[in-house]
Amino acid sequence: MATILSFEEQYNLLTGRIFMYITRFLNQNFKAAGIDITKEQWTVLAVLWQQDGISQQAIADETGRDKPSTTRLLDNLEKLGYIERRPDNTDRRINNIHLTRAGINSEKRIMKAVEETFTMLSAGISDKEKETIRKVFNTIYKNLEK
Repeated sequence: MATILSFEEQYNLLTGRIFMYITRFLNQNFKAAGIDITKEQWTVLAVLWQQDGISQQAIADETGRDKPSTTRLLDNLEKLGYIERRPDNTDRRINNIHLTRAGINSEKRIMKAVEETFTMLSAGISDKEKETIRKVFNTIYKNLEK
């Protein structure tokens, strides 16, 4: 059976080349909009905008990162004033991560830059094609879970 994707296309997909370019593009758009975070930091904020006050481990699990990487992201977000760590009420060994006022207030501005980036990246892609991409990624995720 012949493959639809060339070796180069398979290589680019498996090495994450397109995702690397998307990350670079989003970071450039953040910078152009005067937003002082990276795509990786945004993924943490996005989790907290959905559920503030969760543990570092929950953030690591949700973003698919290991604990040391998550710690570095949280350290930098704390230095920037977007988050703060607070001891858990039931287990003082655990710090829960909370958005600061700056973290809460930054959501609309950051998400506007994200939406503008997605609009630029998806120009010329029909809604039907976007739905196909969504289905393909969901299938890949399910295959990875096996």
